[in-house]
Formats: sequence, C-alpha cells, structure tokens
Amino acid sequence: MNPRRRGERGMRYDWEGSVILRETVSSSKRRVIGNEDVLIPTDLREWVSSLNSQVIKDVVRSLRLPPSKGGGTFDKRARLVWEYVLKNIEYCPDEDSQRKLDFWQFPSETLALKKGDCEDCSLLLTSLLLASGISPFCVRAVVGELTQDDGSPVGHSWPIYKDEHGSWRVLETASKGRPAKWPPPLADDLAEPESRPYYRPVYCLNQYHVWKVGPR
Repeated sequence: MNPRRRGERGMRYDWEGSVILRETVSSSKRRVIGNEDVLIPTDLREWVSSLNSQVIKDVVRSLRLPPSKGGGTFDKRARLVWEYVLKNIEYCPDEDSQRKLDFWQFPSETLALKKGDCEDCSLLLTSLLLASGISPFCVRAVVGELTQDDGSPVGHSWPIYKDEHGSWRVLETASKGRPAKWPPPLADDLAEPESRPYYRPVYCLNQYHVWKVGPR
C-alpha cells in the first residue's frame, strides 16, 4: 500500500471485496438453546436469507416497491427497504455482560423480536435489499470497526449498497429511529481516518461469498 501524499484523500477500499475467503464457517456466533456451552458452527452466508425465505418475501411484498426495473427504481427500492428497517426494528446494543461471545440473530429472528444489535439489523437489511430485486453485485453486509465521536473504536457491522450512479453508500441501521436521509453517505467518505464516525471494513458478505475488504 502506497503511503498517502500530503493533501491526498484518505484510504480507499474495494468495498465489493478484494479477495474471496474460503473459510466461511464461524463457530462463535450461535449456541444451542438450553445448552449455551455448545457452539454451533455456521456458514456466515446463511445469515443472508433472501429469495429462499418466505418470511423475507412477505415483508418485501408488503412494502409496495416499484413494479418495474427502470431507471431510478433501484434507488427507490433501497430507500423504502432501509426506511422499513429503521422504523420497525429497534437498534439495541448487545449489553449482555454474561455473554462472552457475540450472538448473531437470523433475519427472521430479528423480525420476530423487532430489535437487534448492529449485526442483526445489518444482516436483516442486507437480506431485504436482495429480496427486493437488487442485484447481489450491489449489496454487501460489512463487518469491521467503527471509531466513534469520542475517538473510541468498537466492533461494528453495516450494510452497503451500490447506487444507480455506481457509488457504494452506507445504509446505517444503528441509528435509533433516525430517518433515512437520501442519498445516504458515501462509504469512501466515512472511511476517511479523520471522519467521525470513522468506518474501517475488515470483511463483507452476501449470500454467495465472504470477501476480505482491502485497499484499492
């Protein structure tokens, strides 16, 4: 990676993924109900339920998305789906001090509970975007790190969407009822080291692959 020159903008990432990761199974995101000492190895891609989930299909059908696929309709789909998640799913940080490992809910669980942390909401929105007819080339759930306003870093997950102008944008779900202001921020702008909040991606996924996200 070349060092940044004076006056040059900060890090630029290959948001759609730079290297396909072959190891896609996590053993730390699910536990057996009633026996929390037993972990369930799960393929990360299983969390992105889209066309094969009737639960997800039913939500998408209720949103009255554009019936055609002409210019402007994909951005409108993304906006309507994003608004649905912000209005109907409560963002709740995982504050269970007894839980040593983060627990990821499947999208149907997040819909049933109507709440979830950043991974839960991100994976739900990613699934709904894909089920709405948006190409999997244009949707990712990203896992990485967020530097907050006070400068402290935390683990974070967020969906990204490539708009109809070809720009990757962050559809933040951890906003506690904040309205979906369109267009959403550019992913590259939020990945500026001086930005607050500052987003640093590590890997991304959809229903087909898990990718390492590196600089471009």
